[in-house]
Amino acid sequence: MGCGASSDAGSPGAASPHQNAVNQKIDNEMEIAQHAEEQKIKLLLLGAGESGKSTIFKQMRIIYGSPRTDDNLRMFGVVIRSNCITVTRKLCQVIRMLEVEDELEEENGEDGMAPFEAFELLASHLIDGTAPPLEAIDLSDDWVGHCATAGLGPNNDAQMFLQIWKPIKALWKVS
Repeated sequence: MGCGASSDAGSPGAASPHQNAVNQKIDNEMEIAQHAEEQKIKLLLLGAGESGKSTIFKQMRIIYGSPRTDDNLRMFGVVIRSNCITVTRKLCQVIRMLEVEDELEEENGEDGMAPFEAFELLASHLIDGTAPPLEAIDLSDDWVGHCATAGLGPNNDAQMFLQIWKPIKALWKVS
């Protein structure tokens, strides 16, 4: 009185050579994956909000992560240039709001540009939009280059920075 099959054809020990090769390949892949998982260093960062958890994680990634590619470095340059334009635009708006433009006339400029002159030029480009269009510049020698991902998009802040960096420098050196 049995409840099983009468032949050995379906038993687990009777696998074909092809099936054995497939099983061995799967076992090898699992062993490699397990070894790779064991090599990972895991870190649990705990702390209250705004305590620096993300900052530590980002810093670890910068120090120990994969090296930066040229395109990544170009993108950082574009972001920094764009941020300079944004901050300068806000600075010009604050100068106007506080009505301290006249005090800029009393400042002496360096590099051949007076701070008031720099402010007027920057305000006309960044706030009013009354300045004539900037001359196109050749970016072939610039490290941002002509990369499609270089951020020289609709607002062209990175390119504008290259054209008006001297007035920005003159305005930022004001006491």
